[in-house]
Amino acid sequence: MRGEYNTRQKREMLAFLKQHDLEHYSVDELVFEMEEQGEKIGRTTVYRFLEQMAEQGTVRKYQSAQGVTQYQHIADSSACDAHFHMMCKSCGKLYHVNCDLMDSLALHIRTEHNFQLDPRETILVGICARCASQQEGERERGTDYASGCDHRL
Repeated sequence: MRGEYNTRQKREMLAFLKQHDLEHYSVDELVFEMEEQGEKIGRTTVYRFLEQMAEQGTVRKYQSAQGVTQYQHIADSSACDAHFHMMCKSCGKLYHVNCDLMDSLALHIRTEHNFQLDPRETILVGICARCASQQEGERERGTDYASGCDHRL
């Protein structure tokens, strides 16, 4: 079994991902972003590095609503373990949902239906407010926290 190398390219990718913590990128988008910074990295190298980081838990891997594999660096992976997510099926943006109502729903499902939801894997899909109100050419990408809510049961 060969050892892992800590190459300059891997260090540059990791630095970029840390700078853009919680933003999501496909392999092709990361290759493009790295090239924009003057760092030429092959698509296969980027893919293997992101997959390795996903296995280690420093990068979250998920499918966008368009079926594109996205990767998201998470400085504190425990933060994403504690809340649910929403994804816009139009722009692909992933939102973190800190909401008492969702926590109550997860508790209800666990106690009444004997089923444990995994917040890391549970993604509600719909249309974000930005996409609902803007034309397609004005959409932005990234990750935000959904506006806070204070639902009480």
